[in-house]
Amino acid sequence: MAITVRDIVELAQKKGCVLATGESKLSKEVYYVDTMEIPDMEAWMKPNVLYITTGYAYSGTKEKILSLIKSLHDVNAAAIAIKSRFIGAYMEEFLKLAEEYEFPIIIMPEELPFTELNYAVMEALVTSQHHEEVKLKSEELNKRKADRKLFSDLLAGNVVINEELNQYFHEQNWPKPPYYIMLIEFEKLPGSYTDKQFRNLEQCIRKVFVEEQFDSIVLSNRKIFPCIIKKDEKKYNQQYFERIKEVIAERSGHNVLMGISDENETYITFQMTYKEAINALEIAHIRKKECPVVWNEKIGYWKLLKDMSQQQQCKEFVSKKIDALIQYDKENKSDLIETLEALVNHLGARNITATSLYLHRNTLMYRIKKIENLTGYDLSDPESILELSLALRLNKFMNH
Repeated sequence: MAITVRDIVELAQKKGCVLATGESKLSKEVYYVDTMEIPDMEAWMKPNVLYITTGYAYSGTKEKILSLIKSLHDVNAAAIAIKSRFIGAYMEEFLKLAEEYEFPIIIMPEELPFTELNYAVMEALVTSQHHEEVKLKSEELNKRKADRKLFSDLLAGNVVINEELNQYFHEQNWPKPPYYIMLIEFEKLPGSYTDKQFRNLEQCIRKVFVEEQFDSIVLSNRKIFPCIIKKDEKKYNQQYFERIKEVIAERSGHNVLMGISDENETYITFQMTYKEAINALEIAHIRKKECPVVWNEKIGYWKLLKDMSQQQQCKEFVSKKIDALIQYDKENKSDLIETLEALVNHLGARNITATSLYLHRNTLMYRIKKIENLTGYDLSDPESILELSLALRLNKFMNH
């Protein structure tokens, strides 16, 4: 029989806890319990999970506390058990928003160790018939949880590398440096995707990596899957990773984007390496038609464009060059921007551009004339092609 929020509330009340809001959602099933003692947990939140926290990580501002409730509601979490000590000043707003969402809030007494409630809930879950599978696979789930915690601590900069921690890496079977961080994203996943379906995608990646004999760790963060992969000079190059992407896409049935960091010789600079992978994945989004796998060491000038695109001077440059085309396309449901992109990608070669767009040359010439009239540029001039090419690429980052 499934464990529900009502069951959790009854168990918690025996320990002095009080249900503050969410009476209408007590029938919601609870699949897991997790503690929440680090900030910025939103990206890791999952449906049907009871979260237990002292509230310390979300103390300080009303915005953080209200954002916590909204995030829990949006991800369809089961409930949260929290102490009032660190959020007391904003408790009224906290509970009011929770009531609007009809989200269950369990208030724990200050003297109750949150680990005691956590243990009691875990015991109830494991012994329930609904969670027999969790019981059988507890070792695997515990490792996944430990991997995720270590990953979060590395990202938050909460880890000091020493001999004890190196032993922990060894016990968790994390790859020894040098390593890469690979971010795998599945595009256009339905909003109705369940936790089980996300785990299936994670398992799909794991199976491919096992077949490829990767020394790796695979984590899940909804549609983005961070992977830590030990460097293997005999295998890895751009073409190799592109093939891996195709295998994962074929087996999962989803389009896949990849962003890959430079190699790193230590976990001390994990944050920097993760940022490299994020940059690569963002550029894969921009260039997904021609380059859905982006390796940070192959980024080239695209990284410069990404950084430049946030400057006000660049925004004004883009607006001056192509706003008229964007507006014309919007009003007339035309394809002038697409035509211009194809033209600049082929360095102004009109026959090749017409072929790539499946257009008659006369149709292409008509569009080129319209672009020239709207922009004031001569598209037979290489300098004009260069300027418009820059504006188009910067615009992609601005709209990402």
